Amino acid sequence: MSSSEYFRADTPNVVHEVIDGEAVIVNLNDGAYYSVDKAGAVIWSLIDRGTAVSQIVDALTDRYAGSRERIEKAVLRLVSELQREHLIVADPERRSKPDDGLKPCVGQSPVKPEFEDPVLLKYTDMEDLLLLDPIHEVDETGWPSVKPEDGRVAEEIAL
Repeated sequence: MSSSEYFRADTPNVVHEVIDGEAVIVNLNDGAYYSVDKAGAVIWSLIDRGTAVSQIVDALTDRYAGSRERIEKAVLRLVSELQREHLIVADPERRSKPDDGLKPCVGQSPVKPEFEDPVLLKYTDMEDLLLLDPIHEVDETGWPSVKPEDGRVAEEIAL
């Protein structure tokens, strides 16, 4: 894998959300779900924005204390894991600008937190339930999405 490569979430097979610094990712094909926090959530967010691997390494090097070599190795390892789990796919058509979403945070403390290697956690305890639920039959509009039967606009379903 080259550090100049771009990736994206394997949608619509994968749904994801970053909540309070934790990325929660669900593979709708096999029902497994994943989580990654801290630097891992930042990496996931940058992948979701279409940021090249090399730019992700740059952003993390600016944000965290730690050697560039260690950060790059951790980013490449996580990206490889995400690919192996079929959560991301290469996106050769993507071309971001050098500063695409990588501006420094306003009011960021001058003391950088220590970089911690991201750990992708995999959960399989709900595979059967997720595969039984029609949630896995989503299209590019996401879920929940009610398809109109007679050409009318779909209405949101109250749960």
